[in-house]
Amino acid sequence: MVVLLGIYLLLYVVELFLMAVHWLKFKSTSLLEGDELPKVSVLVCARNEEHNLRDSLSSLLSSDYPFDRLEILVGNDNSEDNTESIIQEFVQQNDVIKSIRIDEEKDGLIAKGNVLSQLIDASHFEYQVIIDADMIVTKDWLKLMVSSLVSGNDMVSGYTQILKSNWIANLQFMDWQSVLFAMKTMADFIRPISILGNNMAFRKSTYDRLGGFRGLGPTDVEDLGLLQRFQKEGLKTMQLVEPYGHAYTKPQLTFDELLTQRCRWMNGVFTHHFVLGIPAFFARLWVVMALVMVWFNKDWALFIAFYGLWTNWMKSRIMTTRTKSHDSIFLISPIVISLLDTLALLRIIFIGKVSWKGRKH
Repeated sequence: MVVLLGIYLLLYVVELFLMAVHWLKFKSTSLLEGDELPKVSVLVCARNEEHNLRDSLSSLLSSDYPFDRLEILVGNDNSEDNTESIIQEFVQQNDVIKSIRIDEEKDGLIAKGNVLSQLIDASHFEYQVIIDADMIVTKDWLKLMVSSLVSGNDMVSGYTQILKSNWIANLQFMDWQSVLFAMKTMADFIRPISILGNNMAFRKSTYDRLGGFRGLGPTDVEDLGLLQRFQKEGLKTMQLVEPYGHAYTKPQLTFDELLTQRCRWMNGVFTHHFVLGIPAFFARLWVVMALVMVWFNKDWALFIAFYGLWTNWMKSRIMTTRTKSHDSIFLISPIVISLLDTLALLRIIFIGKVSWKGRKH
């Protein structure tokens, strides 16, 4: 049990160090304007998105980006609802939107990697920007993503916020702010440890040179795999966090959806970042560890509880201050999040398969 206490003491010191690093090493990106903006391909993956796609495409069409330098490619991934009819509705009304037919598991690829591979093949421009069909972008989002690439980055991870509405959405908002704090700080201090697959960008020529998603083979964590391929080649990657130019994603609204999402994330961490997965295991499952410690030393248990509550509250608060977003943090939120992560780990251990858009891989 002394070892367990030592682990949390070390984690606490590391968290304090990262909070200081965040303010000292923070990197920003300036927006390009007018003739500086290059041609860009926006890639939208859509599977059973009849309730989200209209809002997403409408927000893209409201972007402050010249239409003569823009194409929006939408891939219908064998949807079983009205997604295709919505795509065709927008195609008929807007020349910049194009519908791309998606073949299932082409070249042996699965899940989102299969869709993106085919969309990239059909695209025409060097700058590739990916956004999910359940997301809404601000008017400066596309400018910021492209500006970051033009300024010298080979791959960019955008800033995504959770749309707040009810208690479960607010819970996810707080947790996501805390996660993005770690991603941004590590990216600015050393290099990105992960990337947002629903909000990312890269150069097509570099993607092709590295073999793209086909080079990764069948995987349900295609975003992280591609990031690691870029990093292995010594290419420059960046995590964006700004008070403007971000995207909103709708929260998971049911317990099962939320748990499934966390299983997929956790599977990605342990598959591609096993070394970082070890400290993440203790950092995310602190509630269970504190309860275990109660049987041995209540003071130590209180320290672990303090670590989990205070560090998660502070990281979320730092991010909302940085991005000028409003946040209502409830004391119980970090506790619920930790318990969800514990359940996700148990589900992976005993069930194993990870679901993506209703498919298990």
